[in-house]
Amino acid sequence: MTEGPLAGRRVLVVGASSGIGAALAKAVVMAGGDVCVSARRAEKLQAVIDGIGAGHAVPGDATSPDDARRVAAAAAEAMGGLDLMVYVAGYGVLQPQVETDPEVWGKLFAVNVFGANLAAAAALNHMDRDGVCAFVSSRTVEDANALFGSYSASKAALDQCIRTWRVEHPDRRFVRIVMGNCQPTDFAEHMGYELLGDALHAWAEQAIPGGMMHVDDVGEALARSLAVVLDHPDIDASELKLDARRD
Repeated sequence: MTEGPLAGRRVLVVGASSGIGAALAKAVVMAGGDVCVSARRAEKLQAVIDGIGAGHAVPGDATSPDDARRVAAAAAEAMGGLDLMVYVAGYGVLQPQVETDPEVWGKLFAVNVFGANLAAAAALNHMDRDGVCAFVSSRTVEDANALFGSYSASKAALDQCIRTWRVEHPDRRFVRIVMGNCQPTDFAEHMGYELLGDALHAWAEQAIPGGMMHVDDVGEALARSLAVVLDHPDIDASELKLDARRD
């Protein structure tokens, strides 16, 4: 496909082996763009590419500086440069903060914060002024969900990093994507189901809105919204919020 809102655009999606990342990769191709997908699981990445029928797969660990640089370089070589990098990779667990040990904190920050910064630093080397780095953050930063504090804290740290990227590189654009609940994703598999009932009850007590978006809808909305950002390089569209409509 050569026509569409992303025609001619070169997009790297980090964290694209399933869920939002895979849906976004498909939407990029459907919108006319060229896509490179990256994640640790090579077989899952290949399945994404086979399902789309187009694109490039470069496996890598987003939390490794060497891998981040290698992935960005390989994506740029395969597509002739980068116009957009979207960091979708995310990890979270349901635990009371009093029980969250340093190993869990470390893994959360490695995936949600360190990896995002490494991906951005690597991608910028292959972008011109009009390129965009986008990061999937979370509505939980504002909601402060009970039993999900470690995840929310990591996303809050990501948000601060995004703000710092903007002041350190004012000639570039960095987009924060505030993501609500969506399905199906592998994210829930990592959260742990044993506390899900308690969490849902607590969130209802906090009056935190529920509702679910489908990842395919999210992928298409992201692709089209980021296409608009790319098409208007003199406009700094710094934040995008996606959430399910309330009944």
